[in-house]
Amino acid sequence: MDLVTGLSFLKTASELATRIRESLGARDVKLDEVVARIIEIQGLISDGRTTLIDVQDQLLEKNRIISALEQDNRKLQEQLSKRQQGRVHDSAVWKVLANDTEEGPYCPNCYEKTAKFIQPHRGALNNGLVSFICTEHGKNFVFRVPVGICAESPSDRPRNRPVPLIRTDFPMR
Repeated sequence: MDLVTGLSFLKTASELATRIRESLGARDVKLDEVVARIIEIQGLISDGRTTLIDVQDQLLEKNRIISALEQDNRKLQEQLSKRQQGRVHDSAVWKVLANDTEEGPYCPNCYEKTAKFIQPHRGALNNGLVSFICTEHGKNFVFRVPVGICAESPSDRPRNRPVPLIRTDFPMR
């Protein structure tokens, strides 16, 4: 039953009680008719209470659903906000900073799945591309980014190899 039905039961019960009171005031009452009307009123009140309790339970359940939906909505809004903070290009994700510059690269898989900026490990430089390895996925994920758009790191600079020392205190054979 719904709320309207429950309220109509209570309204009918109220109207019957008013008619009984008016009949009692006029002293034009048959006792068996009063008893029958009181039983009818009790049934209507009972049905109305049951219906209102059911409606209350439905409202509580709907409030729980609304609360869960609001929480999901907040999470999605946060994810959307984070997504708007990132740009995807050159096989990677780049975080957009306040001055509209970019920071990165970040793992595109992690960003796609969780909207989080996960910093990968920098790998080798080959053919103008820097390899990046993300270990957040059970299996390593490798992606390559053009070296020109990556921030300089020690692995990008030519290595200065130390000059080998020749020891003269050991006999040569």
